[in-house]
Amino acid sequence: MKKVGMLTFHASHNYGSVLQAYALSKQMKLMGHSPEFINLRPQSQKNTYTIFKKSDSTVRRLFKILIYPALKKRFLNFERFINKVLPITPKEYKTTEELRNEQFNYAAYVCGGDQIWNPCCQDFETAYYLQFLDKDNKAIKCSYSPSFGKVQFDDETKKKLKEWIKTFDKISVREQSGAELLSGLTDKKVDIVCDPVVLLERKYWDEFAIAPKYKKPYILVYFLENNHGSRDLIDYLHKTLGYEVVLLNEYIRDFVKPYHKKYSASPEEFVGLFKNAAFVYTNSFHGTAFATIFNKPFITAIAKDQENAKNNNDSRKIDFLNNLGLQDRLYTDGLPEKDFLTGVNFENANQKLNEYRSSSMGFLKEVLNA
Repeated sequence: MKKVGMLTFHASHNYGSVLQAYALSKQMKLMGHSPEFINLRPQSQKNTYTIFKKSDSTVRRLFKILIYPALKKRFLNFERFINKVLPITPKEYKTTEELRNEQFNYAAYVCGGDQIWNPCCQDFETAYYLQFLDKDNKAIKCSYSPSFGKVQFDDETKKKLKEWIKTFDKISVREQSGAELLSGLTDKKVDIVCDPVVLLERKYWDEFAIAPKYKKPYILVYFLENNHGSRDLIDYLHKTLGYEVVLLNEYIRDFVKPYHKKYSASPEEFVGLFKNAAFVYTNSFHGTAFATIFNKPFITAIAKDQENAKNNNDSRKIDFLNNLGLQDRLYTDGLPEKDFLTGVNFENANQKLNEYRSSSMGFLKEVLNA
């Protein structure tokens, strides 16, 4: 058993972030190790997830006031999960500099997943490249499934990246595009591994999930605001499939729609919504991953113009579905036929997913059993 210090965006009030953190720590426990997240919570990150933000428009602020009880409940659900479910250090840190002044005693350090290696993230810290450790630190140092979010960086940033990754004994990333970027910056082997939510087998997500109260079949709609999706398609899905609609995001434009709105879901309820859905429409990578894990008919929205896909969040969805042979579930526009919507054959995808999981586990075992 090794005591493992972990660094990721474990404290973001973002379902994908906290669930990939949970999944990786759970998998390490199943392997017999003792994982602990170094509780790095930059102020910039906390500011990002406050309910009311300085950047909110007047209309947006009024809308948040209207649904405040649900937003507050969700906020508290995330804080509970971060502080009570995830294994974190008792002490909280705000900066890389604070970590330099701490004497950690881990046998191994694991950085990942999420976009922790994207220097453009507003909550980025060089700690995610282990830049707080002394150069003579003998602990194992590896990355598991971090993402750059994009691959187009200026020369000065690439120079920094090249210097930072020298620290690592073993390197893995989540996307092919990230591996290609690193191949020009290091002579070390760069493995491509699956996202932690995929690494964890379905049976553990079944145990984790809290079932929703909806009794009738429903279409789960989960969007990230910085991506693409069609509101017209939601109406079409509702009419064509004949299912109720559950909207997971608090968008003003959807408030008057005669659909169920779920603004307060905890991480456990979030997973339960995917597990029990009859159909999933999403533009989220993790939404796509959970639809696949639970074998739910789904479509994943991506930008129509993919000329710059390698430099936006669509690339990871495209890579993931291509790897599983499910690239036909990528949606740009139009109204799909009903037979296409529900006719998803997961047999081959499940086999590929198991192979992907197995090879990723091999990487993790090789690192932690060294």
